[in-house]
Amino acid sequence: MNLNLTKVMFLIMLMFSTLMSISASNWLSMWMGLELNLFSIIPILNFKSSIYSIEATMKYFLIQAFASILLLIFLINKNFFFMTNNNILITLPLLMKLSLMPFHLWLPSMMEGLNWISCLLMMTWQKISPLIMISYLNINKDLIFLISLISLNSILGLNQNSMRKILAMSSINNSTWMLFAILLNNNLWMNYFLIYSMLNLLIINILNNYNINYINQMKFFNLNFFFKLNLMMLIFSIMGLPPMIGFLMKWMLIKNLIINQMYFIMTMLIMLTILNLFFYIKMSYFMLFNFNLFNKWYFQYKKNNYNFFMFMNFFSLFFSYLMFY
Repeated sequence: MNLNLTKVMFLIMLMFSTLMSISASNWLSMWMGLELNLFSIIPILNFKSSIYSIEATMKYFLIQAFASILLLIFLINKNFFFMTNNNILITLPLLMKLSLMPFHLWLPSMMEGLNWISCLLMMTWQKISPLIMISYLNINKDLIFLISLISLNSILGLNQNSMRKILAMSSINNSTWMLFAILLNNNLWMNYFLIYSMLNLLIINILNNYNINYINQMKFFNLNFFFKLNLMMLIFSIMGLPPMIGFLMKWMLIKNLIINQMYFIMTMLIMLTILNLFFYIKMSYFMLFNFNLFNKWYFQYKKNNYNFFMFMNFFSLFFSYLMFY
């Protein structure tokens, strides 16, 4: 990305607005931080301007503006809603900003028009403010569970071929896990979010470098054997298979849910993730078992800077077990 002063200014504004939201002492300042965040990310989404990115930005702006108006109305009229627990009304626009159930359908269609760097921002940085604002509310965890899991988001990803839509569905599923992590323990959420962001960064870096936008492009992904192996292990990691670092984040949350005796929520989250495994396995199938143009003499060593990440991804669970147990 060719950075000039304007781009640097908007990126600094984006970071500042998130910090403003999470460190504010009252709800109005948090709302102002969310608005500043919205106005600073819109030019970032259009760094490489095209018809598709303009359409995606317009969708994002309309939905986020509507959620901000709802949040402001609920905050101003908080005392006028005659409900036993009116915190749930403030949660609704925040769930809309997070693209969680039942307000999730805008994220996959919007991400389809963005470039990979903007997709990474949408799946990681843009989740920080709404999640931390939800953590400030005193909400019944079962109630938030019913809102966030009204229907099975994974089913919508089963027939997708676009990599952006698949990663968006994965993001919605992982946001549900993060929501419960932040309601149980802030440190748990931070660990989960850091691991998830790192995995997304590595996957999107490979997809961006090789310009892979659809699943069926995987069968021609033979430019670098180590990159192919690395991408496959990253897919397994974000699936949450046990030797990888992606299992560590889910393992920590499952352990906390068992300690808090939230067995029903834990069962539902695991069922959702099993549905999600299907389209990850579909990606791996195209890479490994489908017809591809691979030659035996390509197994020679190629210089690759990501071997260290692949090693850490695979052996991280053993290291963490040695350190913490």
